[in-house]
Amino acid sequence: MSSIDNTTRKNQQAELNDIQAEHNRKKRQLVKENEAQLSDIKDYYGEKKESLNEANQAAINHIRGRQQKVAEEASAERTRLSENYNARTQALQKTYDQKLNETRQKRQKQLARAKTDAETRVQKIEGDAQDRIQNVRERSSTELAQAKDKYNHDIAQINEFSEKRLEQQRGLNEQALKSETEHGKLVQDRQRERNEKELTKVKSTGDREIAFEKEQHEKKFARMNDANAKRYDQTQKQWVAKEENTNKMYSERLLHNKKENEEQLSLQNRRFQSTYEKNTEANREAFSIQKENLTKELAETRRDFAKAAAKYSEKADDPFYKVEDRGSYLRENPDFYILRAFVPEHEKDNVKVAIQNDKATVSGQRSFKDKMEDASSGKTVSSSNFQTFREEFQFEKPVITEGMTRERQGDWVVYHIPKGIPRFDRKA
Repeated sequence: MSSIDNTTRKNQQAELNDIQAEHNRKKRQLVKENEAQLSDIKDYYGEKKESLNEANQAAINHIRGRQQKVAEEASAERTRLSENYNARTQALQKTYDQKLNETRQKRQKQLARAKTDAETRVQKIEGDAQDRIQNVRERSSTELAQAKDKYNHDIAQINEFSEKRLEQQRGLNEQALKSETEHGKLVQDRQRERNEKELTKVKSTGDREIAFEKEQHEKKFARMNDANAKRYDQTQKQWVAKEENTNKMYSERLLHNKKENEEQLSLQNRRFQSTYEKNTEANREAFSIQKENLTKELAETRRDFAKAAAKYSEKADDPFYKVEDRGSYLRENPDFYILRAFVPEHEKDNVKVAIQNDKATVSGQRSFKDKMEDASSGKTVSSSNFQTFREEFQFEKPVITEGMTRERQGDWVVYHIPKGIPRFDRKA
């Protein structure tokens, strides 16, 4: 009777344990669903915040590009005015030189003519010759002085016009740049204020929704606990009543089942012994066959490994089969990534350094050809080597390639790459 009671109690305890395990499983599932919903809400608001940050960055980049374009246009206009001034100055200088040469030629011709006349008629027209020479000198001096005054006057007018035009353009450029800068700052302040309001609103809404969801889940969890407690009490009462009926049934059938079980156990023991002997013999034969096959496969594997090792040992010391590390490396500080790339002077045309949004790449190729002839033996030996290489460095943060600087230090080229705004991490 005590054996039946113990068996019944064990069965009842097992069923109670199953009910408790089912309750715990549903409880964990509910908690997991709640956590998943909270995680989805956090991800949604994180993505929304990230999109707002990207829109702000795009607006700032647009304002910077517009300011840079205005500055470039002002520089181009200044260059054009300077070129026009130089061209007009050169034209005036050329005109002055031509007039001066013409005047000198005329003067030389007149002097030669006067000198010839003076030599043939020295006694008769000495006075006239002196007057003519004096007139020619005075006229030449007058023309030269007029040409100089005109040239100086034209130069002064051009300089004055250029200075006024340049000053006007400089004032317009400064005014436009100042206006554009103030407009950009105003737009940036408005955008920042809108973003802060939107972020505060989104955060407040998310906190309220999270608090509401948490309160609902706690109420639901309390209701489930009450229902499970009631169900547990009801089930326990049913099992107590069932236990009494079961004890009566077990006591009546125990003697009958005991004899049948003993006969069944004896029959099963005889069958087990027969099956065990047959399985032992079959396993012994299968083990022998597997051992023989394994020995053969092991011998073949050793032969194949020996052949592969022999091929590799012949190439181990050949640099053609090795990966070459050129020694380039990347380090960083709070504001810049610093890339040192190995680019010797004689290889600078064959090496390419590319800076992208998320990585830096150092790639290139080089070749070498040589030929040697032995006149005594008539033998010619030639070789041609070609090699490509590639090194990549990943950036953990975005970079601004427009502000990158480049500096050569011996066989190394050093790149200073400014860091951009960090990416928003939704898991933080």
